[in-house]
Amino acid sequence: MEQGSQWEKAYTHGGDVYRNEKIRMDFSININPLGMPDFIKQAAMDGVEESARYPDSRCRRLRRLAAGFYGVQEETLVFGNGAAELIFGIVRAVSPRRAVLTAPSFTEYEAALSSVGAEVLFFPLKEEDDFSLPADRYLDFLKSARPDMIFLCNPANPTGRLTPGEEIRRILEFCTVQGILAVVDECFLDLAEEDERDSVLDLVREGEKNIFLLKAFTKSFAMAGLRLGYGFLADGELRLKMQSQSQPWNVSIPAQEAGCAAFGAEREPYLREARKLISREREYLREGLQRLGFYVFPSEANFLLFKRTDRGDGGELYESLLSRGILIRRCGDYQGLSGDHYRICVKKREENRAFLENLGEIYKKR
Repeated sequence: MEQGSQWEKAYTHGGDVYRNEKIRMDFSININPLGMPDFIKQAAMDGVEESARYPDSRCRRLRRLAAGFYGVQEETLVFGNGAAELIFGIVRAVSPRRAVLTAPSFTEYEAALSSVGAEVLFFPLKEEDDFSLPADRYLDFLKSARPDMIFLCNPANPTGRLTPGEEIRRILEFCTVQGILAVVDECFLDLAEEDERDSVLDLVREGEKNIFLLKAFTKSFAMAGLRLGYGFLADGELRLKMQSQSQPWNVSIPAQEAGCAAFGAEREPYLREARKLISREREYLREGLQRLGFYVFPSEANFLLFKRTDRGDGGELYESLLSRGILIRRCGDYQGLSGDHYRICVKKREENRAFLENLGEIYKKR
């Protein structure tokens, strides 16, 4: 029984509605607030009808459509069972001796690096600077750390901060000269404004081999349960090594069909509507949280990081909301954050209003 309890506690991500069966509003996962669109649902259901056979282990149709959409060579693409599988896959393929992560950053980067025994060094982002990434200070850190690998998330999880594309390119130029593999996670970029300007996909198109660019359908098309991530890697040798270590049918037929649909004519109208909604509702949530006495960190993503300003909280808010059937992401397990930090996703107005009303009722009682 004790072992089972420890196993339950091991899950630290958002979306754990299975352990919390009374959840009526889940603000803990950062997916498109419009939800999975009908054209994706239909494609996935059509894929179910074909699922008596094995999936295409090379994702040929999906690969062709994605390559055409992004203007890259088909062979540069790799697909996985969500972005998480690709994170572990690239780490296994490289097996770095030392890696640098920003603190805070997505916890699966460290988990993947630890699985191969890599030494992980953390570059601390300063709370007083709203967790922005200072390129000059970061480059100085890399010069002294001399890593084999780095991870950068843009916009960053869990802070939502977007680093301008030109600053990311400065860092990547240094990595190329020093032979450092840079994993650039752009899984949230499709839902950010000015997304193309801040992407570094052009470097992959130019054949830059020291970049693994990571994306996923999970966030943009609310496909968390279908599990489909993809990445761009110009280094053919490393790509083959990465692919040879994955299982042959890691992307199901329903997921492949859904991914193909995501590159159709309905893609851009759906994403444009989502970006408008996120921009408007993010500000609505920010203002509501500030009125209730929280400090809200700047975000260009579809989620907000916030904390209580007048006193420590220590996770109390999480439990109070959970008792009301509302799940948020407590952030004490992130390097560089504490139990006073929380993250919520941006949803539609009705849910956002209900969230703020419940939050207001909790603090009126104190």
